[in-house]
Amino acid sequence: MSKDLDEIRTHLKILDDADPQFHLRSAVASFLFMVMPIDGETHPKEFDRLCRILADEFEISDNETFKLIKHARENQLDDDGMTETAGILKAGFPKSELLILVSHMWEMVFADGVMHEAEVSLVERVAHLLDITPDEISRVMLT
Repeated sequence: MSKDLDEIRTHLKILDDADPQFHLRSAVASFLFMVMPIDGETHPKEFDRLCRILADEFEISDNETFKLIKHARENQLDDDGMTETAGILKAGFPKSELLILVSHMWEMVFADGVMHEAEVSLVERVAHLLDITPDEISRVMLT
C-alpha cells in the first residue's frame, strides 16, 4: 500500500468523523472529478456540470459541494486508489446508484461537447471496477 493512499485514508477518516456521509460523497466526487482533466484541459462547462451533479444528488450546499471538489482535486486517485474507491462505493451504494454514478460520468464526458478517448477509457474502467456491464450502462443511458 502506498504512502499516499494511507494519507488519503487518514484524511478521509477525519472528514468522515465530522460528516458520516463524506466518505461516500467523496468517493463519488473523486470519480466524477477524474473525468475533467483527463483530456488535458478542464472546460468551465465540465466544472459547472460537476457542481450541479454533486449538489443535486446529495442535496448539499455550494460550500459543501466545493469542499468535495477540493478534496477530489487534492487527492487524485491512482490505480490502487481507484480500486479502493470502487470498493467503498460498492459497499455503500446499491447497484442502481452505481449505475447513476456511471451515467453522471458520461454526462461529464459530454459536458464540453467533445468526447475524448481518454475520457471513454476512464468511464469504462470505473464501470468495470464497479461491476457494471456495458449492457447495464446502455439501458440506463436510454431511459
